[in-house]
Amino acid sequence: MSKEHTPYAEEVRSIIEQIYKRTTHPYVEYYVDVPSKAENRLELLYLFLREQGMAKERASVFCTATGLVQLGLDMHEHVKNQYEDSLSAERNRQLTVLAGDYYSSRYYQLLAEKGEIEAIQLLSGAVQRVNEAKMKLYVAGRDSRSLSDEEYWELRNTIDTGLYVAFVEKYADSDERRQFWVNLMKETAKVESVIGEWEQIKWQEQVPFGFARFLLQKPGATLAQVLSAVEMKAMEMLSLCEQMVRTLHPVETRNVLASITARYSRRVNRLKRVIEEM
Repeated sequence: MSKEHTPYAEEVRSIIEQIYKRTTHPYVEYYVDVPSKAENRLELLYLFLREQGMAKERASVFCTATGLVQLGLDMHEHVKNQYEDSLSAERNRQLTVLAGDYYSSRYYQLLAEKGEIEAIQLLSGAVQRVNEAKMKLYVAGRDSRSLSDEEYWELRNTIDTGLYVAFVEKYADSDERRQFWVNLMKETAKVESVIGEWEQIKWQEQVPFGFARFLLQKPGATLAQVLSAVEMKAMEMLSLCEQMVRTLHPVETRNVLASITARYSRRVNRLKRVIEEM
């Protein structure tokens, strides 16, 4: 995590370290590519819980547990339907599935040890909704069924933010705060997703399974058109997030969120400089 000095920076870094400690396994890491941690989403969740008056220790436990679940879900999403016919490829597939299960089980252990049974139920329900959205998106792609932009982003948002939104729905102290934080979670997740795809297209010259692949499935679409559309979407979403941050009244909250959007801006500017130099 970046060494930024925001009010909760050290506490969020501690949460990320706890997730690493609970998931580090040399045998798994030797054979499997472990996904990166969803640091921005965890920082937003921690900020929300603390803003709602939750104690530091409890908020940290909830965020650590959520990070463990997210890592398990992301690991399972890396499982491919087709592998090369080799022992190492088969081992990679099996370990990817088992690693996802292992990471997920660690959240259950953590919350059970703390007596947070309600949080276990909350995350279990969220996991079910996330997996249902993944299946709907997968089936649509498999059957070449065209989705509208709204349908795609509804499913994508559930996949990316379902765990975090579940806590917002549960602990927001007013309808106004609930709506704001749900929207913020969804819009920042969109930015992160689209910028990540833009980077993958530019650096790895691959079309990832996501918004770009969704656009490429449309009749007559070309890679150049998809790249342009992804760039426009990233800029649109980033601008929207920056506008939302400016509406916040608590200065502390506004500063933390501004630091997150600044990270996105730096990634976008780096991509634009590369494009200009080509």
